[in-house]
Amino acid sequence: MTEKSWGERIPHMDDIVRNWEKRTSGTTPERIDPDSSLGVDDRLFPEFTVSSAAWHGLITAVEHTGFVFTALAATRTMYPSAYYTVLRTALLGAAQAVWVLEPKTRAERQKRALTIAATNADERRKFVDDLPAATDELRALRDTQAAQQIQVLADIDAAAQRLGYAAGKGALWRLNATDVIKKAAAVDLDPTVRDAPLMFWRMSSGHVHGHAYTRWLQIERNNILKGSNGTSWVRATADLDQVGPVAAACVMLTSTAWKHWDEQRIDHLSDRG
Repeated sequence: MTEKSWGERIPHMDDIVRNWEKRTSGTTPERIDPDSSLGVDDRLFPEFTVSSAAWHGLITAVEHTGFVFTALAATRTMYPSAYYTVLRTALLGAAQAVWVLEPKTRAERQKRALTIAATNADERRKFVDDLPAATDELRALRDTQAAQQIQVLADIDAAAQRLGYAAGKGALWRLNATDVIKKAAAVDLDPTVRDAPLMFWRMSSGHVHGHAYTRWLQIERNNILKGSNGTSWVRATADLDQVGPVAAACVMLTSTAWKHWDEQRIDHLSDRG
């Protein structure tokens, strides 16, 4: 059997993502049965739930992967780096959902949800600290909002202590995106493709941060212009054979996330404890 081209595979992946979009288009997350594994997870810390961390990862992954397929169909244009930067967000969203749902113990799932919450609170505090404030009133408002995030971190630390961690630990927990990608890729994916998400993560991160090495990987070797001063000018390109596998990695990780989400939100399945 002839292997399908990426031009043939992408419409199939697009159909999958459109079905996911139907699930994420509501104003609230999908219902979680109170006595399901996920429902029980959420009882201990209603303000920092495992389900909200997972759901945010899912909707992020679905939105960004769907956007790439929409842009490909609408523009019929292969941008050298833009698709990678969008798919990077999809990759992290899917990996975050897998990462927070995957642990076998409830305590570890809750710890990971608290880690995501602490990272969010700290990043929001940094955002608030950098807001311009030209008047005393605006400065007071900024300081109030920053103090709110510091309180959130204190609440997370108190929750971490309930899980048995020493005081001060939980407030310092931060998400390591690369580590999350590595661990998520090791869950359910075939061993032959487990290295792909991390490789695509690294490449996409290079594009996000404007590093030249990622464009060097896309150079048209037969189109190198030599300058009179000894410099060389090259053109970076992309095609479906490059972008397609990155999109596929996002779809695979998102599919894994949906699998764990559905297993854990329904009460007729066994509670893993």
